[in-house]
Formats: sequence, C-alpha cells, structure tokens
Amino acid sequence: MEWLFTQEWSYYTSADFWWPIVLLVLNKSGIILTIFFFTWLALKVRNIMIRRIFHFARLAEKQKKTLESLLLSLTRYIIFIISFLMMLSNLGAEVGPIITGAGVVGLAIGFGAQTLVKDLITGFFIIFEDQFSVGDFVSINNGQITGTVVDVGLRATKIRTWAQHVVVIQNSEITISQNFNRERMRAIVNITVPYETEPALVEEAVNTVSSHLVQTQKHLFLQNDQGQVMEPPQLYGITDVENNALGAKYTVISLVRDEHYFTACKEIRKDLIQELKNKGIKIAYPRRVELPEKDYMTN
Repeated sequence: MEWLFTQEWSYYTSADFWWPIVLLVLNKSGIILTIFFFTWLALKVRNIMIRRIFHFARLAEKQKKTLESLLLSLTRYIIFIISFLMMLSNLGAEVGPIITGAGVVGLAIGFGAQTLVKDLITGFFIIFEDQFSVGDFVSINNGQITGTVVDVGLRATKIRTWAQHVVVIQNSEITISQNFNRERMRAIVNITVPYETEPALVEEAVNTVSSHLVQTQKHLFLQNDQGQVMEPPQLYGITDVENNALGAKYTVISLVRDEHYFTACKEIRKDLIQELKNKGIKIAYPRRVELPEKDYMTN
C-alpha cells in the first residue's frame, strides 16, 4: 500500500504530469491574450474609421456628434460580445446553446417590450434624419408640447417649456414635430383696420416700418452673401374681410433668422401699431355704429 502511494505521489510531482498542463495553460492563455489584442485593435480601428467617415459626412455638427457617439457605443458592445464568446469557446464551453438561449430570451423580451423597441427605433431615426437637435425650439403633435429641446435620446426626448417645466415624451409618441430652428422662417403679422381706411395709407405705413427696421434691427432679418436683407417687411395684401364688422385684415410678411423669429414678430407689431397711430389709423375693434333716426329711415 505504501509502495502504491509512493508511486502515485512521484507521478503527480513528475514533469510528465505537469508539463502537458503547463502547455495547455500557456496555449489557452496565449489565445486569450491574442483575443484581447485583436479586440483592442478592432476598437481602435473602428474608432478611427467612424470618426473619419463622419469627418467627411455632410451633416450638421450636432448630428455628427450624436450619430458618432451612437455608432461607437453600438460597435463597442458588438466587439465585446464577439470577443467574450470566442474566449468561452477557447475554454471549451459550448457557444451554440448560449447563442440559442440568448436569441430565445431576446425574442421573449422583444414581444414583452414592443413599446420600448418602437421608442428605440423612432429615436434612432429622429437622430439620423436630424428632425430636431438639442437647443432647437419645437412644437410636438400640433402644439401639445412646445419648448426647447434639452435632450434627445434613443428612448425619450426632453423638452423644456416656456414655464421652465421639463416634459419627457416617449419617442414613439412623437407623430408630428415642427422645428422653429432651420436657418430661416417667415414672420407673418396680421393687423386689422376699419373698412374706411385707405389701403394706400396702410401700405405707406408698412413701407415706413420696413425702412426703419432694416436700418435699426437689420440683424433680425435673413440676409444674402452681400449682407442685403432678402425679404424685408412688406405688405402681402388684404387677406381677409372680417364678417363680424371688425374691418379688413392686412398681412405683413418678412424672412427672418430662425433664432430671432419671435423677436422680429414683436418688433414688427410694435412699430406697425406706432406708425398707424402716427397716421391717425386706429386698430379695428368691436364697435356699434348708431345712425340718426332720419338717416336710418332714409336708408
């Protein structure tokens, strides 16, 4: 018995027992280190390629950064998953059942979280198509939510309203979006004056206002390469005749910079009202005209 124990002990301590194990460990370790190296190399290569692609892409700076960050994150996860599966395969684990199980779990999660998947897909297209970016003033779903975009994510969008409330809306709930920040906007100002007002006086007032604003507030309006205002405030014409006896509605239009849209509208209204007052033209308002009894019977 003692002799048998001595024989086994000498075998387990001999080079014949440990050398194959050492070779196996070195072999597995070498392959794992090789996988680590190629993983690091793949991350570096994908980083350079994605940045080069977006460097030459004709996209807005905000859109470039958003899409670049999105693709870098997505490819990083893909590379890590592939490397992890290769390591498991090197260690002797069955990768096939793991992939199959992951597919079944992913399918179950997909059926149970259809809204989440829809949010992610919609968010990707919002970012990819540059429907709106952080800092844009937008109106969502026909004015249900209006404010400045503070964050655009794959799942949800955050909008800060004029009252400084932050509204979080799921991307799949966004059906109609109106963006007020796309280089140019047309300011449309309506003003109603009594029927008795001569149209020539209104046109003269608009021309005076236009000349004054172009001289003093030129930065509000859209300009061409030579610095000339492309469409200064001008009278579009009589756009409506009020049926409730208010008067005739005149419309003034102008091309303005997107960031100055609301300011330009306010300045046009203020100067137009002041100029109409200077010319003795009153703004129409509900009123009742009483005729003398003699004139009434004559009519």
